[in-house]
Amino acid sequence: MKKIFFRYIAKSFWGPFGFGLCVFCLLLLFGSLFDNLNFFMKSGAGAGVFLRYVAYQTPYFMVKMTPIATLMAVLFSLGGMMGGGEWKAGLAGGWRPFDMIKPLLACACIAGAGQFVVQETVAPDLFMRSNYLFESKMRGRQDWKRLIKRDVSFAAGNEAFVTAHLFDGQRKVMERVIVDVYRGGLLALEVNAGSARWQADTKRWAFSDGVMINYSGEGRPSVKPFAVYQSAVSVPPENLVLEKLVPEGVSCLDVLRRLRRLRAVGAPYAMERTLLWVKLSAPLANPAMALIGAAMVLLAKKNNRFFSFGLALGFGFFFWAVIIMASEAGNAELLPAAAAGLAPALTFSLLSLWGLRKARAI
Repeated sequence: MKKIFFRYIAKSFWGPFGFGLCVFCLLLLFGSLFDNLNFFMKSGAGAGVFLRYVAYQTPYFMVKMTPIATLMAVLFSLGGMMGGGEWKAGLAGGWRPFDMIKPLLACACIAGAGQFVVQETVAPDLFMRSNYLFESKMRGRQDWKRLIKRDVSFAAGNEAFVTAHLFDGQRKVMERVIVDVYRGGLLALEVNAGSARWQADTKRWAFSDGVMINYSGEGRPSVKPFAVYQSAVSVPPENLVLEKLVPEGVSCLDVLRRLRRLRAVGAPYAMERTLLWVKLSAPLANPAMALIGAAMVLLAKKNNRFFSFGLALGFGFFFWAVIIMASEAGNAELLPAAAAGLAPALTFSLLSLWGLRKARAI
């Protein structure tokens, strides 16, 4: 009997959840359509490009809208149980209020697991494809990933330093390059070249059209021009420049790799660390929303589907805004990265548990 009742309550979750997820995703899709329609019309790109752009963004919208759909599903499910008499029948049958909420929490956890899988697999790659279509095809911005850097310097070993006037991470070339090699703290060799290109086969940088100045000998430095010089610099291009961080276009593994690279060069990484915690904490929004919905229904003791839909939409976007504000606080190092990621879900969960306690559900 217990399993039958559990399944009955859980079954009432998935219908409103699927409906809400579709409706909320369509709202975001239409918003994206109207926001970018002007760029699409000016670019002259075909309708197929625009349709692909919208389709590629759909998994990202699903990830963002899953917690709001969870909230609506709980509001509809518990509201329907109270309006149809199942809630009173369950209480009369010896069920405790929180026991009848547990199936909805289990469904919310399953929805959160599905959200995390989509967030870490298909959503980042497809979102980056949508960005490529929008920035490159519609706006004509070829360096939207910010792979081209000017006047960059980096270490290429313990005693070698490279300075380049132009670094193109997409073409894997450098222009107007100077390499300084030190031995015992003294400058031993300088390579001044017009350009350099990464050789994938040898995994080395090859310098072209320059001169090599040797300071290691006694007397005056020796100068030797060269057409091509195969250097010992083996730092690959992807370790020298980072693409523009697109939070929606990276998975947790991508963020971890980026963190390692930033730590290696001594660059700040507060944004990446916060983003990692936000992504890891994202599935927790679903059980938090389920608890919030249960507290709202039991405190209000009313069933109105239109009101529930509007409440889910309004409160869901409010919860989303709180997540964004916490993330920005983490980026600015006003909050620890872990707190910035976990605080929204934990705070709303505690408030909803207080509401459930007040409603005598726990």
